[in-house]
Amino acid sequence: MTGHKLTVNGRPLHEQLVRGRSIARDLVARFVEEIPLYQALPREELDGDITRITATNLRIVERMLRTGLPPTEADLGDLATSAARRATEGVPLGAVLTAYSLGIRAMWHALLDDAAPEDLADVLAATDLVFRFQQTAVSVVATAYAEERQTIFGHERDARHALVSALLAGEPVGSRVGDRHLVLALAIGGVPEDGADAGIAARRALRRVQDELDPTALHLLDTTGGVALLPPDQLDRLPALVARLGAAAGVDITAAHDAADTADLPEAHRRARDVLDTVLRLGRPPGLYRLQDVLLEYQLGQVTPATAALAALLDPLAGNPDLLPTLEVHLAEDLNRRRTAARLHIHPNTVDYRLRRVVALTGLDPARPQDLQHIGAALAARRVIGLPLKGGTGGAAG
Repeated sequence: MTGHKLTVNGRPLHEQLVRGRSIARDLVARFVEEIPLYQALPREELDGDITRITATNLRIVERMLRTGLPPTEADLGDLATSAARRATEGVPLGAVLTAYSLGIRAMWHALLDDAAPEDLADVLAATDLVFRFQQTAVSVVATAYAEERQTIFGHERDARHALVSALLAGEPVGSRVGDRHLVLALAIGGVPEDGADAGIAARRALRRVQDELDPTALHLLDTTGGVALLPPDQLDRLPALVARLGAAAGVDITAAHDAADTADLPEAHRRARDVLDTVLRLGRPPGLYRLQDVLLEYQLGQVTPATAALAALLDPLAGNPDLLPTLEVHLAEDLNRRRTAARLHIHPNTVDYRLRRVVALTGLDPARPQDLQHIGAALAARRVIGLPLKGGTGGAAG
């Protein structure tokens, strides 16, 4: 097929697009009329770059109709450049593609509306060329737009990461970031760790967590967690935020928070991370925690020779799988033997027997206030340094 054979009513189709600049101005006027966002664009941009790229598109189609050949990469370079500019300006991709579709539809009608039945073969050939142009143009425009937005996002993300890193390192920053912040240390759990889709699932969960955070939040997050800096007035909403993050991403979110002036962010971050590490080490359920929730364990987490010595007070019980769990549940139930028995599904007399064995083996009696303090500290120390507390808790007397 040769392009000059494509005619309607005896007129070569490509000749109808020679007045490209004039037709382009008419098309841009339609863009402004039918696409709300284009009404807000500056007049100089509409008369300049928008009209110019519209005329470029018309020239490409005119050449296709004349030669029957698809456009080359060089032909489409201006389309990619223009799409990247729209991405930089923040023009939505939908508006850009709508303009292309509107322009192609208007051009198609202008070329073919007065076609006669005897023009059917040329109309079909021209329509095929126009559709081929639309397919190629939309692909080029969408790809260039997405690449530019990704570049912009990458630069913005890197800038935010650098700012957060500087704040948490106590380095001076040029940006105005407020005088006080909430430091939210996060751990993301419950994501599959094995299988071909594990990495995809982890990245999807991370993206959903990031999407759910306030767009203005400063954060350093990866697939295992990280830290976010939030405005101090968000304090009362933190429990709901943590729950929402987990629900939106379909994962377990465990978090700890602290608050500090900008100059004290490094210390606040360290405290929040230490609290979070303590919570995770204790196997607490997902949710939001404060230092007050793990005061004893946090203090004992500063491991010293005394920590190991405290834990060793209960070593004589390690040979019996029932005694340590019974002692732990008894303290959790405020020394109530009946509630302890109910929790362990045993008879209250069995609780009494096991507690007598604890006293005989350790010399520590939960009924004595001073011994009770030592027992509570010893249990916390064992959790902190990872010694087992659980064992068989069946109904045997033990």
